[in-house]
Amino acid sequence: MSALPPSLSPAKTPDHFTTSVHLQLQQSLSLLELCKYTLEFKQVHAKLTKLGHIANPLALTRLLCYSSISRHSDIQYSQSIFNLDQNPNTFAYNVLIRGYAQSEYPEKALPLFYDMICNANSAPNQLTFPFLFKACSAVKAVKEGKQIHGLVLKYGLSKDLFVQNSLISLYSACGCIDYAYQVFDKIAEPDIFSKNTIIRGLVESGYVEEARLVFDEMPNRNLVTWNCMVDGYVKVGLLKQGRELFDQIEGKDSISWNTLISGYVRSDLMEDARTLFNQMPSELKDLITFNLMIDGYARDGEYGEVLHIFREVQKANVELNKFTIVSVLTACSNLAALDQGEWIETYIQRNGINVDAILGTALADMFAKCGHIKRALSVFESMEEMSVESWNSMIHNLGVHGYGQEALTMFSDMLKFNIQPDEITFVCLLSACRHSGLVDEGKKYFRLMSEEYDMVPKVEHYGCMVDLFCRANMLEEARCLIETSRMTSSVPMWGALLGASCRLGNMAMGEYAAERILELDPFDGSCYIVLSNMYSAAGLYEKAREVRKMMNDQGIDKVPGSSSIEIDGWLHEFRISSSSPALS
Repeated sequence: MSALPPSLSPAKTPDHFTTSVHLQLQQSLSLLELCKYTLEFKQVHAKLTKLGHIANPLALTRLLCYSSISRHSDIQYSQSIFNLDQNPNTFAYNVLIRGYAQSEYPEKALPLFYDMICNANSAPNQLTFPFLFKACSAVKAVKEGKQIHGLVLKYGLSKDLFVQNSLISLYSACGCIDYAYQVFDKIAEPDIFSKNTIIRGLVESGYVEEARLVFDEMPNRNLVTWNCMVDGYVKVGLLKQGRELFDQIEGKDSISWNTLISGYVRSDLMEDARTLFNQMPSELKDLITFNLMIDGYARDGEYGEVLHIFREVQKANVELNKFTIVSVLTACSNLAALDQGEWIETYIQRNGINVDAILGTALADMFAKCGHIKRALSVFESMEEMSVESWNSMIHNLGVHGYGQEALTMFSDMLKFNIQPDEITFVCLLSACRHSGLVDEGKKYFRLMSEEYDMVPKVEHYGCMVDLFCRANMLEEARCLIETSRMTSSVPMWGALLGASCRLGNMAMGEYAAERILELDPFDGSCYIVLSNMYSAAGLYEKAREVRKMMNDQGIDKVPGSSSIEIDGWLHEFRISSSSPALS
């Protein structure tokens, strides 16, 4: 069959061309659904620009939505797309206002709104104001919120439930609970979200009983309602009432359990917290749950329990955050649990976690406390970011390990990096001097802190100096320093002098120090023990028995000793019972 003459060939009509362009546009926009990263989105944007579709309202709208409110939003990039629209409509403004409201720049939603009401092509609607109120809530802009509330009345949207609920959230977040309740009271038929919002607002403002009245009047409650009320009771310390509600909740979620556990932890009721933790279904335990327990035990100094909880974290295969890691490293430091600390270091490396000043300091401190000072130095020297706490920790650890001169050199390096020392720095320096017997250097830094850095020495600084003198057998210098220190509580300093007197057999100085301690604290058990031992060492057994009798008559008991050892990653703790027979 021969080809048709050109005059009879089917031509591409304008309709056919329009359909082709539209199809091409749709194909390009469909790629937005596949974007997982901002880079891929920019490639689609570039393709639309190259094909000449960027001015198309549909393309602009879709690009704006993706860049403003998707999981991979980039609000600054979104603003650049919005700027391409010469005459943006209400929808475009709403999308960008929403994007700003949920971004880290919520305050930029307000000038955008003012631009919107000045634009003849756009007017705010019932979708505009809730996002505006959310932005005002984020920056506590109650004055601007009230002005926008006036515009709600002007535009006839004061009866819109979505807008009313947003107003309740705004006033509650800004601490204006009276205004929030006035808005709630004017809602003809409040829904469950309205009631949950006012309950949360009342709870956050401390009006728990008022919130309970709203709660009791609700015929239908959801899990959010129950959790809000439990949280309210927990916040004001009414744990009994919170527990009563908690026990009534059907289908508890992790928030329900975590809320009550946090109440017990904050009230230092760790046994109750642990009981609830043990009852909590394993599948509901999340990082918040574990962190609550770890934080509670860490604050109580129960580092063995911290590691027990951490082992549960490992079994649950929960992803750790820096709070967990630092808390566990602190526990490892206090217990010299090297195996667990090394596991943490490996976890950090495998997961590419950024080692900032806090995390790096905790890791270096762990190695130092476990006796690996070289590994601690290696971590310290690899840190890109160092705080004064980082330097203090390293100076202290070098001093404890007997590297006094190295600790002082570390201080000099610290000054070269323009890090301003604080009071703790000088405690670490003086501690390093006492561990290495650097008396002259200790005197130098003790003077330096007041003469050059205008710091008034505290009991910790005097304590280090007294101990330094005592270790150097300079008991008279130690006594003079204590009596000129003008410290309100100098029991530890006198205790150091008593211990040194006992070691050196200086009976007169020891008795003098013991008298000063018992004047300040008649129930200091350690004073009686050291004094008794000093008499026994000198062969004065009758005096030693008298001291023991005084101790028993006053009901003073010796604090039981304890020790721990890590075997295959498990910490085993041993205690000497306080009921052990006393030496006579």
